[in-house]
Amino acid sequence: MFRRPYRLRSVYERMLGTELELQIVAGTRPQAEAAERAALDEVDRLAGVLNRFDPASEFSRWAATEEHPLPLSPELRHVLVQADLWRERSGGAFHPGADALGALWAEAAARDQRPDPQALADVAAALRSPLWTLHPDGTATRHGTLPVGLNALAKGFVVDRAAEAAFRAPGVRAALVNVGGDLRTLGGRGLRVAVADPFTPRDDAPPLAWVRVRDGALATSGGAHRGYRIGPAWYSHLLDPRSGQPVSAVPGVTVTAPSCLTADALATALSVLDVGRGLALADATPGAAALVVTREGKRHASGRWGKG
Repeated sequence: MFRRPYRLRSVYERMLGTELELQIVAGTRPQAEAAERAALDEVDRLAGVLNRFDPASEFSRWAATEEHPLPLSPELRHVLVQADLWRERSGGAFHPGADALGALWAEAAARDQRPDPQALADVAAALRSPLWTLHPDGTATRHGTLPVGLNALAKGFVVDRAAEAAFRAPGVRAALVNVGGDLRTLGGRGLRVAVADPFTPRDDAPPLAWVRVRDGALATSGGAHRGYRIGPAWYSHLLDPRSGQPVSAVPGVTVTAPSCLTADALATALSVLDVGRGLALADATPGAAALVVTREGKRHASGRWGKG
């Protein structure tokens, strides 16, 4: 007798700093629930490795060192390798040290004045030097005291690993993990995702576009609604690590890619790069596609956008 697959959907608040949604299609309810537990266990495990807000996490303990090599777990080393790779690929538009610039802008906004230009220039210059060295023996040495932020990659990595853990579970036919709009899907026919209009904060606003994601990932980035108010002016929270200045030319980026880590890295870089260089980077990334919206409201698509 034909039995319809069991479909599970669950939402968890305050996981990875936002909302986590799981969708699982499996042969039976117990199989779907086992897959859900596998995904949540992986999220918890990796939070203990990568959560920068937890002083006991492996990342926090390593980031608190200076000029002292420490052995790393394979997971943390992988994310650091990817951070180096994307910093190089993007010409510094993606940078794990950008949080140091954000701290200067936040302090300046609290004083209701722009940051000191020399202080921004000094931090931007310091970011041109490596923040760490990865050694062949599996250790890594942290350089300097500038804050290191892996959020743009760590969240994507956790989404990937949680989706893969769910999909590996017996009886699972399809799995989706969505964390704050960054998602990874495996199996099934995929899903059609609405691209939000970056010029309105309304959740019920008509979508800017639709894109299909199947056996892949999607991530977005934008600075239209988060940032710093200084006097009458509003500055995006997205900062160019090469100059320390807020970026405003690209308020909305949506990226599809084979993995959520890749999609997150690209979305961050494309928010900083000029449109031409950003689309070229998307085209040069295997399996990736991007839709970039400029402040004039114009849409610019990479070569593979909408062809998945």
